[in-house]
Amino acid sequence: MNNALLAGLGSAMILGGVIWTVMALRTSATDLPARPPSRWIAVRKAVHTHHRMVAVSLAAAVVVWVLTGWPVAAVATTAAVFVLPKVMTGRAATDRIRKLEALEQWTRRLADLLIAGRALEQALEHSATRNVPPAIAAPVTALARRLRVTRMSTEDALRLFADEVDDAVGDRIAAALILVARRRGKGASAVLQQLAELVAKDVSDRREVEAARAEHRTTARWIIAILAGFGALAVAQKSYVAPFGTPLGQLVLAVVVLFYAVTLAWLHRLGHAAPGYRFLNGPGAKR
Repeated sequence: MNNALLAGLGSAMILGGVIWTVMALRTSATDLPARPPSRWIAVRKAVHTHHRMVAVSLAAAVVVWVLTGWPVAAVATTAAVFVLPKVMTGRAATDRIRKLEALEQWTRRLADLLIAGRALEQALEHSATRNVPPAIAAPVTALARRLRVTRMSTEDALRLFADEVDDAVGDRIAAALILVARRRGKGASAVLQQLAELVAKDVSDRREVEAARAEHRTTARWIIAILAGFGALAVAQKSYVAPFGTPLGQLVLAVVVLFYAVTLAWLHRLGHAAPGYRFLNGPGAKR
């Protein structure tokens, strides 16, 4: 047991070193044109923003190693702590729908303020004073503060706003407002009203699609429950799963885990919508 514990701790330290090395790698993309984010960048961002999950995954890997002595199971557990919550729930899709609804309400409010005769900057500042939708309250408040306190240019403030919203629909709204700030012509309120209507239709369509995708998430939950049952069997009946403790057994287990991972990834893709690619660069990027 002591040897198994030391081996588990050693494996956890190696995994921790790899993860923290990934967190240390950062690149600046301010001078690059807008392009779809790579999966590697997405992984680095996820690790950087989930320090607690890293600690939990390492602790779970050590526990699994001590109980089973299977390195493949320990590594699979580390990945499962990060992946399974996203596969089993539709929280990401729900949060995005709330964000789109908030953007729709905020856009309509801006259009009403412009109709009332306010300048764009005044409308943006006033939109943060009351009835700000919670999903975008922080970006809207920061936008108003940059315009009122730091006296940042309207275009740069809107580009930062789009970065904080971090959504393709937010880019469309910010781009429309940037054009309004550049041209200062009439018809801005009508454009914003049309944008709000398009976003409202998008929200309605997404709600219908998410209702259908819930079935795929249910299937994923059943698969995960079966895997959890097998894990409980491995702990309770070690003689039954003893062949997996051999090198050949670990190889077979790795293949089985790979098949399950591919299946869950496929179900996750069916049950979740792609967020869409952003096209608006930050304020420091080349125009």
